[in-house]
Amino acid sequence: MKNTNTTALETLKLFRIIFKSANRHFHEVEKNVGVGGASLWALAEIGEAHSITVSELANSMSIHQSTASNLIDKLEDKGYISRVRGEQDRRIVNLELTDFGKEILAKAPLPHKGILPDALMRLNTSTLSELNLHLAQLIAGMELKHPNGAFEPLGQSSLD
Repeated sequence: MKNTNTTALETLKLFRIIFKSANRHFHEVEKNVGVGGASLWALAEIGEAHSITVSELANSMSIHQSTASNLIDKLEDKGYISRVRGEQDRRIVNLELTDFGKEILAKAPLPHKGILPDALMRLNTSTLSELNLHLAQLIAGMELKHPNGAFEPLGQSSLD
């Protein structure tokens, strides 16, 4: 029978595999297409929706709206997306991929959302609920926490 320390260290190794794998995927994305992982996910969400608001993008990526706005500003500056005012309601601003943004998305390695969000989204609801419960317990046991980190994308680089 394994003791708690051995099991804790084995679990730590699993976290390392998760984070190193995600970081390697983000590195490949940057190397292949020149955008960070968070930017690629945003481009994918905009591309899937064909037209999306900043609020909708923030919700779909589970990030803070100000974080999404900053990401969008950089994507627009690089020519990957454009902002289009609504025809019925000019106050509504929709985000759309430019042809250049579509090219970047087409060249980028899959999954565009990143390997961790992709794997999580493929888990069944009961497994996810159990995982959420256990991760919440783990976080509760940590002395130092960064709760605002919940709304910051993984894979954010200097390119994002």
